[in-house]
Amino acid sequence: MIEFFIFMYAILGMFVVAAMQRNQRQQRPTPQMMTMVGWGLFSLSSTLAMLLGAVAVAMVLGLQPQLPAGFDAPLF
Repeated sequence: MIEFFIFMYAILGMFVVAAMQRNQRQQRPTPQMMTMVGWGLFSLSSTLAMLLGAVAVAMVLGLQPQLPAGFDAPLF
């Protein structure tokens, strides 16, 4: 399921960037909805980067994060 969300995120990101570049090339204003979707993708990326960075720092410091029930994959 995670692969589907990553795929959709990539498709949406490429669409937003391509549309904004096309509008800039044609010297047209970018629609507000396109700008808001771009900011949403940026916010999602920044939030995930901060969360995963915090998990990495915690693991370096020796803390073991709690795994969800039924998740038996070893971390190392």
